Amino acid sequence: MKLVGFTLVVVWAGIVSGCSDRDHAHASATEVAPDRTPRVLEPPPQNVRALPPHAIRRDGVGPYRLGLTLEQLGTQVPSGGRNAQIDIQGVVHLSVLHAEDDAIQVGGEPLGRASFVAVVGSKIARTESGIQVGSTRDELVQALGAPEVTLTRARDPRIVVPSNLRELRAVLDGDKVIGLVVTASDPPIKPDGCVRPTAVSTGDETKFGACLSGAPAIVTIAADELIARTVEASKVIVKIPLAGLMLGRTFKFAAAVRAPDGKDEIVAITEADDAQAKTWYLVAFRIDAGKLDRIADQQVYQLTATNARWIGSTLGDLDLMLEVSNRGEAFEVGGLLTHRTHDKLRDLLVLSPSQVPRRRAKSATPEPERETQDAGIAAPTGSDDNHAAQ
Repeated sequence: MKLVGFTLVVVWAGIVSGCSDRDHAHASATEVAPDRTPRVLEPPPQNVRALPPHAIRRDGVGPYRLGLTLEQLGTQVPSGGRNAQIDIQGVVHLSVLHAEDDAIQVGGEPLGRASFVAVVGSKIARTESGIQVGSTRDELVQALGAPEVTLTRARDPRIVVPSNLRELRAVLDGDKVIGLVVTASDPPIKPDGCVRPTAVSTGDETKFGACLSGAPAIVTIAADELIARTVEASKVIVKIPLAGLMLGRTFKFAAAVRAPDGKDEIVAITEADDAQAKTWYLVAFRIDAGKLDRIADQQVYQLTATNARWIGSTLGDLDLMLEVSNRGEAFEVGGLLTHRTHDKLRDLLVLSPSQVPRRRAKSATPEPERETQDAGIAAPTGSDDNHAAQ
């Protein structure tokens, strides 16, 4: 009996010893736990802003999207941006948000929504294909397609609208892109009737194709005259001395615009400069049955030295690049205002549209059998008489 009792005591002691060890381990774990700091996840910041280079798309540039209010877009700018009201009567009437150190400008009607986004700085924004300020004309065409041709619209040659991104206007100085503008585009127009021939300007000659009187023609502007010839026989349709077209002004560019009846009309932009003002005019004429009618000659925009001072510039630093649309009963003129300092583009703004009503005028051209002679132009009437007398 003593042996059995001894055995039971030993076993019980072992059990008690084992329980004691386990209890000690749990106690140690309990002592460490209070010293461990739980990980706390901070909420994401409320204002997450995109960083340049921004993507140039059909609906805007990066976070600066068309159709939003300037107040909404201002929240995308780290510093809040700089808002400016630019109002030059008959030229521009805009609220402009300057962002990204003035490299991006967003404009629209005052108290309205953004209607354009302009990029004037390099490396701040680019298209998916890599086109940005500083790209060349060849790079632009290779990446985004050949310049778009809109039958009813003529553009200053310094504005290129690529066919694969029609919402983009690339502003060129020679062969280099100096500015990009994203804005709404007109719906494409399918060619019908006469197909314009292709013509390439060479040297000092400006050439373009046109459908005059319903027949394909090549229009050449050179040596102080404008000549239109048929494509097949090179027969002279009309010859106009530029002195009669320019009325003492500087020739800027000319092009064909399609009228609603399927015939092309020729429009030209001319400019008169002096120390106090720059004035741009639209001149348009139409050929019917071998006769030439002047159907428009009107001032469309004027900038003065006073206007220039309003926006902290000089008259010599401002320029307009115009576009002309044939609306049937009227021509609509628009385009871009550029402000350059030290050969750098500082501001790029969309112009307020200017309407030029079409007028009916008597023909002053020779009869068809005398069409190889210099053709006159019907004299302007009304308020334009002063211009004709210059």
